[in-house]
Amino acid sequence: MLWQVLAWLDSLNPFWLHFSSFTLMFLEGMGIPGIPGFLPMLALSESIHAGQTTLWEALLSGTLGNWLGSLAGYRLAASLLTRLPLSWQRLAHSRRTARLMNRYGGLLVVVSRTIGSLRTPVTLYAGASHYAWPAYLAFSALGAALHVGVWQTLIWRFGPSILEQFERLQGQALPYLIGAAVVVAGVVWWRHKHKAPEEIEI
Repeated sequence: MLWQVLAWLDSLNPFWLHFSSFTLMFLEGMGIPGIPGFLPMLALSESIHAGQTTLWEALLSGTLGNWLGSLAGYRLAASLLTRLPLSWQRLAHSRRTARLMNRYGGLLVVVSRTIGSLRTPVTLYAGASHYAWPAYLAFSALGAALHVGVWQTLIWRFGPSILEQFERLQGQALPYLIGAAVVVAGVVWWRHKHKAPEEIEI
């Protein structure tokens, strides 16, 4: 199915191809899971090699879409959270989340542009915790430029094989990431369990 979509994208003229890249990157930037943002990148890389468009035009449409999508996700965070479980809502509005965003928000926003599992929660929590708008503007722009710039350039240079290698590396790293997550969760649980009752925050 995905390759059929890619074949359809390949048949588009450059304007509509850039428009599809902008649209998919916008939806991905909002934090909507499962958006295949790599498909227009693959199609654009073939158009670049065919001389129908340029790498800079591909970077511009993708980066702009991802950045504006992240800003829309930030602005819609409050209304989107009401559709999520109460545990997510409490965590998003907690003082602990606000402190985390104040301390590491810039790094989280930049990294979340590339790591899909972080993109949705970071976008929602940034908006819900009222993370500084000017800082979010700047860091989300940087994250979008890095995300689209690195991936579009790699796909243009190496083709679909780079995605297969990345998926293989993700599979190899997954057990270590799960182990690290379990350790972090254990430390957080232990600290929460041993915190004085008056210090516990919701």
